Amino acid sequence: MTISIVLKRFGALRWNRSTKLLCAVVVIAAYLVGTYWLKVSYVPDIYFEIGPRVAGEKFLLFRPFSKYLDSDFAVGTERYNLFDGLADSDDNNHRSTIELYENNKRIGPAHSNPLDIAEVGRGRFSHWRKNGTTVFFSSSDNSNPQTNGRAYWVVKPDIADAPREP
Repeated sequence: MTISIVLKRFGALRWNRSTKLLCAVVVIAAYLVGTYWLKVSYVPDIYFEIGPRVAGEKFLLFRPFSKYLDSDFAVGTERYNLFDGLADSDDNNHRSTIELYENNKRIGPAHSNPLDIAEVGRGRFSHWRKNGTTVFFSSSDNSNPQTNGRAYWVVKPDIADAPREP
């Protein structure tokens, strides 16, 4: 059956000028109501703008992250000059003092084994000197860091705020 026969059989609307005008008004009204609702209901996430509420140098880790060892929740990201002098290396794998924050929540443990990051997850991370500086990490709840909507921040804490050993 052709479209015209189907429209005639089921009593389709006549698309005269007044019907088209009414449809245009309804679409515009729905658009305006939708945009107003989005404007009123949108609450920006402060963690994407200012970072966690801690003292120290903060760097936001930008997406996209690289998938790490085929894990659904472990990723890695390379960043040039991301506290290169502090990064763990083969000769000292506990040198890094950086902290990793998921929004405003500190996650860890730091200096984690790469296999534990990929297999266990739960916020484990490692700040490693590899191809510049690389941070390997997993989300705190083993969700996908690419799509979970959280901000990940690397923070170098202020040494003056750190407790001193006697």
